[in-house]
Amino acid sequence: MNPKTIQKNIQLISRIFDEIDSLFGEQEGLDNTSIYHELLSEEVQVYGPRSGQVIKGIAALKKYDRGFLQSYPGARFEVEEIFGHGDEVIVRWTCKGKYKEGYKGISPKKKEFCIWGMTTYRITKGKIQEIRQFWDRLGILEQIGEVQVYTDPVKPGYYSDLLKGLGMEKYLEKASLLSHRERDCLELLLQGKTAKETAALLALSHRTVESYFENIKKKLKCSNKGQLFSTAEILKKLELL
Repeated sequence: MNPKTIQKNIQLISRIFDEIDSLFGEQEGLDNTSIYHELLSEEVQVYGPRSGQVIKGIAALKKYDRGFLQSYPGARFEVEEIFGHGDEVIVRWTCKGKYKEGYKGISPKKKEFCIWGMTTYRITKGKIQEIRQFWDRLGILEQIGEVQVYTDPVKPGYYSDLLKGLGMEKYLEKASLLSHRERDCLELLLQGKTAKETAALLALSHRTVESYFENIKKKLKCSNKGQLFSTAEILKKLELL
């Protein structure tokens, strides 16, 4: 790509960080969003920071940014490094700020945080088409005291609190669907027991145990025993069995 175009792309992204305080720094910045339409494609797609997360379009991106502002009013970004390659611009940055007291029911033990992140922008004809962002979501929660990272062995309930803090309650919800007997079946499955052995140990019929496993697969959305075993391993490690 033409070096002049690469430099223009770098200047475009630099402008975003130069003006980011007007978007995130003050409450009145909520309505100062003309920069979105000026610099971004209407069909812009944003990936991350959560695995599998995709934000499509300017309207959805505004909504996401508004949520960030509500959580961390007054956040400040500082560019540590910026460079261009082809049609992409890569930025390494740090962000400092405070978590809003009481937002989403969280009363932080320590409001201040400082995290690092990296964002890649893909630009075509002067408009940002794609954004891929990577930043330390767990680091914020750890710094404000919402979650605490322990070395093994961890205290009971640690993984449940961590999943809640990371917004991954779906795993807790899946585990909550399991009955006591179904949990017993999974425990024995992890021990390498067959359905017949499980039936004998639980004083149940083989047919009843197979029925339990079919119900478990439906609840955990597993198509076969292999997937069921892998899911059971994860739930066990997360103290959800």
